[in-house]
Amino acid sequence: MTDVPIASKYRTVHTHRLHESVVRQIVEQIMSGALAPGAFLPAEPVLAQQFGVSRTVIREAIRILSGKGLIEVKHGSGMQVQPPEQWNHLDPLLLFEQLRVGHNEDLLNDLLEMRRIVEVEVAALAAQRRTSEDLRTLHEQVDGMRAVLDDPRAYTRLDIAFHDTILQAARNRFLAQTLRPASQALSVGRLISSQQPGGPAASEQGHEEILAAIEAGNAEQARRAMHRHILQFERDIRTVLASGFSEKMAELTQELN
Repeated sequence: MTDVPIASKYRTVHTHRLHESVVRQIVEQIMSGALAPGAFLPAEPVLAQQFGVSRTVIREAIRILSGKGLIEVKHGSGMQVQPPEQWNHLDPLLLFEQLRVGHNEDLLNDLLEMRRIVEVEVAALAAQRRTSEDLRTLHEQVDGMRAVLDDPRAYTRLDIAFHDTILQAARNRFLAQTLRPASQALSVGRLISSQQPGGPAASEQGHEEILAAIEAGNAEQARRAMHRHILQFERDIRTVLASGFSEKMAELTQELN
């Protein structure tokens, strides 16, 4: 076993959530190819020295990396980088880091396509099955979004809740399970979209149209409204990626992670 000599590429971390910075830097190394599948990370004491943190912080970071499918801890051998087929590609940090370094844009296309297919039909079912309580909640969420258009984070929380309520109104447990693995990545996407100039206002208008269709009980109108809304979301995401994935956008992956 040979440790990969990458000490010079790590930056000493100073944030109050030290393990997150360690995780992010190791993810960057793996996604960029500096740490290739099959490579072993340096031992815990060496990593602790390189990052300037305690071994407890390193252990927590390794635990998180293992949960993302990036690292396997082999007792007696070390911490080995796993092949891509073992990675959790829906993990927001992994997804957007791969996009940032220019790899696997197909992952984004697949995620957006899945959302488009599923959520359009979810909206149609919600129009047919919603209750008065569902409608009351949706109205409260849209009113809330209208009040926080200048606060992307508060807006995103309501945006997520609105789509969750529609999913609940569809009353299909299998659809809920289908979307659950992608929900975290989509949540980060919504936060990124809300950073776009005029993004929250356009999104809020889309939510009003979806709500109107669901309230009217018009399944086809709900499909069309949700489809338009999702296409706007996709345009925002692609605009961000085309303009260059800034460090600020990379930081957003931690906010809902």
